[in-house]
Amino acid sequence: METVTWLLFTLGISLILAKIGDSLIERFELPGVLGELIMGILLGNLVYFGIVAPQYLPIVSGEGFTTDATQVSEFLAKLGIIFLLFLGALDTDVEQLKKTGLTATVSTLLGVFVPLIMGWFVLMEMGYPSKEAFAGGVLLTATSIGLTVRVMMDLGVLKSEVGVASLSASVMDDFLGIALIIFAVGTGSLIDLSIKIVLFFIITGVIWWYLVDHYVRFAERLHVEKGVLGMVIGMMFLFAALAEGWFAAAIEGAFMMGLVLSKLPEGRRLMDDLRAIGYGLLVPFFFVHTGAMLNLTVFENADALVLAAVLTTVAVVGKVLGRGFGAWITAWGRGREFLFTKENLWMSLQMGIGSIPRTEVALVNLMVAIHGGAIPPEDAPKFIAATLIFITVSVLITPPLLKWAFKHEIEKARSSKASRKVERIMETKEKIKELKGSQ
Repeated sequence: METVTWLLFTLGISLILAKIGDSLIERFELPGVLGELIMGILLGNLVYFGIVAPQYLPIVSGEGFTTDATQVSEFLAKLGIIFLLFLGALDTDVEQLKKTGLTATVSTLLGVFVPLIMGWFVLMEMGYPSKEAFAGGVLLTATSIGLTVRVMMDLGVLKSEVGVASLSASVMDDFLGIALIIFAVGTGSLIDLSIKIVLFFIITGVIWWYLVDHYVRFAERLHVEKGVLGMVIGMMFLFAALAEGWFAAAIEGAFMMGLVLSKLPEGRRLMDDLRAIGYGLLVPFFFVHTGAMLNLTVFENADALVLAAVLTTVAVVGKVLGRGFGAWITAWGRGREFLFTKENLWMSLQMGIGSIPRTEVALVNLMVAIHGGAIPPEDAPKFIAATLIFITVSVLITPPLLKWAFKHEIEKARSSKASRKVERIMETKEKIKELKGSQ
């Protein structure tokens, strides 16, 4: 009973602080998600620094902290990113996705292999064995798709060419990251993984593309309260379960369900209900929980600080250069004449900046590398601390950088919104004059 009490307390205080953090940060014209992350860091470090006992604030995990309550917190946070990716995909223009497919693919490949090779080379220069250096490079490959999607949604640019390409590139990042960590630790079969990936896309992206409208029609014929909403969420969880079972990546299943559903008008009509569930409960808790993962005590480790400085530099520079150059050389499908334009360069920079954050995927890859023997036990604590540091830095710098990168689009949207408001006011005044004249 006491466990449930403190779990409910943690959930309640997390949501309240998340919204307060949103409000405070948005006053500085920064994306509200940064406020949620900062509130999570504050809550988590109350436990890490011993101010609050972990059983009274079960929002952190790791050695010495994991309990039944923290596992429930982790699950709720996972539901948050599942909903976020579902919402992001549901809000995606499939035609825009097709249009940016080549750019997303090329930028994904370079965005993965440039930081991987840079990290591998730099770590070997620091004296690490080749296998360990390669595993360290793999930690730098996968983007935190949840943070990028949330910030772009908050800024209103997720539907743009860059937003759609970033979303699909980050999804592909995850699959490549899974394959690379399997290769790094020498466990599992890349052939089996490839077969599962192909089957997954056939089931969720091809077969379901033709069945989803029949499924929605069936849900409508049930004639029950929120029947379509419940049936859609249920199928989304089934897709997430399939992806989690095959790749330990439930968000990919949620993404595919949202993407397929986006072609139907019913999907658009469900957005308000889904946003209420996501942004009222699960999504803010996910970002508070993510912030709580960032243990500030790791900054006390001098060796980890050196390694973290290297990993952070390579992680940021490698991703921005790799994914940005990959987008640039495709010229966004507009031909050679667009290649050397300022617009191509700026869009490619936006693409690169969107790939900076790393969170849960980097930690998962790190744990796999440690347990698989690619990173030896004597170096594990240093890599864990360094990874947490570069995750902290990447997470905190991304929202303001993305706001800066999309400043022109944001100003244009504001001007357009202001113009529409003025037009509506003028129309209202004209109607009032007409009414007065007719009396």
